Amino acid sequence: MEIKERLQHVTHVVLKFGTSVLTEHIEKRSLAYFRAIARECLELQKQGKKVIIVSSGAVGFGRVILKERNNLKIPHATLGEKQALASLGQSLLIDSYQIAFSKKKLAAAQILVTRTDFENKKHLQNLKATLNQLLDWKAVPIINENDAVSNEEIKLGDNDNLSAHIALLYPKSLLILLTSVDAFYRDGNPVRHIPRITPDIRKAAGDAAEGGTGGMITKLQAGEKILNAGQIMSIAAGKDIKVVRKLMAGAVHGTWFYEN
Repeated sequence: MEIKERLQHVTHVVLKFGTSVLTEHIEKRSLAYFRAIARECLELQKQGKKVIIVSSGAVGFGRVILKERNNLKIPHATLGEKQALASLGQSLLIDSYQIAFSKKKLAAAQILVTRTDFENKKHLQNLKATLNQLLDWKAVPIINENDAVSNEEIKLGDNDNLSAHIALLYPKSLLILLTSVDAFYRDGNPVRHIPRITPDIRKAAGDAAEGGTGGMITKLQAGEKILNAGQIMSIAAGKDIKVVRKLMAGAVHGTWFYEN
């Protein structure tokens, strides 16, 4: 089945926004990009899709607050400092979504999770029930890891894998990882379709971008989860949010993950 045909059966779209995509907008304190996200969410809803967002950015907003109010920079934060930065910035992150989305008469709902919420059956049932109710109301859940309280024992670790866990809650979902690169590259060339994760593909993955925690390695980990479930994922550049429309039309763009 070709990708265009597969996309017609998609019921849920999970959009993951990485730190590298949001950083410039966070530093400028600009809501323009967040308003553009709202427009794309509305467009997806018009197509009959239910939309969930997994968003990085809390630590980034925390850094902005420290710089603005304390003239303080922490270029290499410890775990404890990152937790505190996330606590400072999370409210500003969700405010950015809620204010921008309200301009489009779209509701944005905050959900913070840890690994426990996926490992504990009751927690997972409650999470899905909340998501389903919000989606029935045509609200857009904005999910992030609860970095302010997460430690190594309960931390998922990165939003690439978190977004895959969310996508796996819905068998007919599409996961789109929006990042600073326009595709997965191997030997300097973009790979347009990955049907399975091979050792050579893993070897081609690099490190996380500055300020992020994932990088291509965790995107491949997310891709492996999606492929094992027989679902669909895409890696694409998020600078122009309209890339989502291109992907929904089945464009040969970015890197698609799906079985042949």
